[in-house]
Amino acid sequence: MSTKCTIVHGNNFHFYHEVLDDDHVYLELDTTHFEAGYGRVMVPIPIHIWETIRHLGGAQLDLVDQQDDELVAMVHSEVDQRIAEYQQVARDDSGHATFASFIGCLPYGTADTPRVDQIRNGVQYFQRERQRQREVRARIAAARGNLPVPAAPMPPDD
Repeated sequence: MSTKCTIVHGNNFHFYHEVLDDDHVYLELDTTHFEAGYGRVMVPIPIHIWETIRHLGGAQLDLVDQQDDELVAMVHSEVDQRIAEYQQVARDDSGHATFASFIGCLPYGTADTPRVDQIRNGVQYFQRERQRQREVRARIAAARGNLPVPAAPMPPDD
């Protein structure tokens, strides 16, 4: 089973992320020249591929500015919604209830777990995710701080 989640692909490239890896995006280029050395790989990316992918691999930073009370409110809402959906499936088709209990289990645990445990798991998960996003934002800012100042104004991104 593949864990690749395609962002975009073409005849000779595949731009994707791995399902459980929020810190990287991946680019596979077919029939492309590359140079490799100790600890270094250089892959020239054709400009048409770069223009296709450059806006699609952006970091998800939706939690960066969230305060704890906002995270808690979000988790409460999502847990209540998933419990209601799970209970509806259990009433309508108990044969699918076990499967339905696993939907969204990564941050919360299964939907048949006690609500208080799901909330605790969710708050902890999203606090860790918020911290990871803040670290990504700091690395982006540091990398952009190393960019040379352009001589002429840059055209706006599309």
